Amino acid sequence: MRRVHTTVLVAILMGLLCASVPTAQAMVMWVEDAANPVYDPGKAYYPTVVLDGGTYEMWSTGSGGIQYATSTDGVNWTTVDTASGLTNPHHVLVKKFGPFTGCNTGNNPSGSNMRYRIWYWRSGEIYSINAIRYAESPDGVTWYNDQPITQEGYTVIDNRKSTNWNRGSYGPCDILFNPSGSDIIVSPVDEDSVWQNKFVMYYDGTTGGTESIGLAVSSDGRHWEGYNGGIPVLTGSGVPGDWDTTYVSRCTVVKADDDTYHMWYSGGDGRMDHGIGYASSNDGIAWTRHVGNPIFHKDDGVAWRAKRTYTPVVIGTDMWFTGKSQSGTYAVGHAVLIPEPGSLALFGIATAALAIKRRKRGRQTAR
Repeated sequence: MRRVHTTVLVAILMGLLCASVPTAQAMVMWVEDAANPVYDPGKAYYPTVVLDGGTYEMWSTGSGGIQYATSTDGVNWTTVDTASGLTNPHHVLVKKFGPFTGCNTGNNPSGSNMRYRIWYWRSGEIYSINAIRYAESPDGVTWYNDQPITQEGYTVIDNRKSTNWNRGSYGPCDILFNPSGSDIIVSPVDEDSVWQNKFVMYYDGTTGGTESIGLAVSSDGRHWEGYNGGIPVLTGSGVPGDWDTTYVSRCTVVKADDDTYHMWYSGGDGRMDHGIGYASSNDGIAWTRHVGNPIFHKDDGVAWRAKRTYTPVVIGTDMWFTGKSQSGTYAVGHAVLIPEPGSLALFGIATAALAIKRRKRGRQTAR
């Protein structure tokens, strides 16, 4: 009976959390799992997570390549396999859009079986469009049709000047998919046409020093055109002393039912891995930072992430993110959203939910 009650309690608590996320202010209220890190196989960073039915799937960069792990609760993870078929992959972003008729070249499996798509940074390649690559998979482990993305003109990556904000890239940030979007890119790519397209990508643009977040659209996930000829949608604040003065990068973007866009992003001053912030938008293009930023920062005094705290992935009221300790260990942590700021009751609910998950993890570990 106790196990049944625990399961029901978790469902009730998380249901209450999910049901009351009404304001931008609420989106910065997170409680970190005290048992962090939740995924620590020796090395894990830049997680990307999808939820399919009752199973969470995570891909992250490890010492042996891109490791694939699964979980039934988002907290207890089991490494399943290592990805194959990719070219020097780092900073991976995986999406699961359902059956897809892809480009299907050579003896690769039928494109209709390709449920997974991946975009990633090719390590060692920065200053060209070849820095971002694409592939497809039927199972999330074996990847096919691996190729660099292409672009319209120089609208995504423009390496013609060393000072260009998008001279190069460290890979994708997030991609939103519109199944009813156009089968061809809707041009010009501006505020009126962006969301008429099938794919919208937020991506990292770098001068080689500063990093910014750009926006591009595509009809097939492979060929892209940058927003308004290639301009950033979020840059470092530029304000001396701010936590994200010069760097913003890897993010999650979510469109809410009220058509508000929410972004959780990585930022820093001198590097992009100092902390995690939040911004909101009415159109997914013009973003407003929250005054309460950062949500988490490497200087919070938490040992497992005291050197780097970044790369947020958000699904519902769950966040996963990268931490790096002063000793150099990379791992993935977890946090839960507290919907109403200042609510001690909801803070207690979130804390209780995390405690239950931690007890479950302890029992599974003991077995």
